[in-house]
Amino acid sequence: MPSLFKYENYQVLINPELRLIYEFKALIARDKDREKRTAQQELAYIYFTQDYQSPYTIYAEAERAVRVSRDLKLSAGYKPDTVVLAAMEKYRELQTTVSTKTLTSIREGLLTSTGVIDLLRQRIDTAMKQLAEGSAAPDEDEGASDQLSITDMIDVVVKLMGLSEKMPKVIDTITSLEEKVKKEQSNESRIRGGGDKGMFED
Repeated sequence: MPSLFKYENYQVLINPELRLIYEFKALIARDKDREKRTAQQELAYIYFTQDYQSPYTIYAEAERAVRVSRDLKLSAGYKPDTVVLAAMEKYRELQTTVSTKTLTSIREGLLTSTGVIDLLRQRIDTAMKQLAEGSAAPDEDEGASDQLSITDMIDVVVKLMGLSEKMPKVIDTITSLEEKVKKEQSNESRIRGGGDKGMFED
């Protein structure tokens, strides 16, 4: 599927085909403003929160929505209504291929792993501070409090190192998949542009 959105020069550009799809047509048509400014913002929200190429994919879904709303200067506490939600669902459906689905899943796994690493580091930092203050839990009291014992700290460090070693491989996989998806889209665009039939012909 050729991209329905393109992010270029800090603007979300809309593929003309978008206006032919019911869910997006409804979103655009309800905006009576001549400049379609509200529709443009809502379409940008869809792109930034749903597209696998969005620069906001480095954030988990909930945080991504908050950041996009804030950066687009949408109303405070903005929540997409049923029309926007329908367009979001349609966009996810249209951009999903085996490659993009795999890419999205791996990215989500990476975000989860990063969150786990952050939590482990926080536990180590807290335990080190307690140790420096002389309040760390001794090994013989393991499990007797919420504080980490020296043995616990070693276990956490080992887990942290194990996760850290795997991260570069995951990132390499994501990079490879991104290139694969780009080639798929590029090939499809060339086929559509160079074929005998017009863009909107059966």
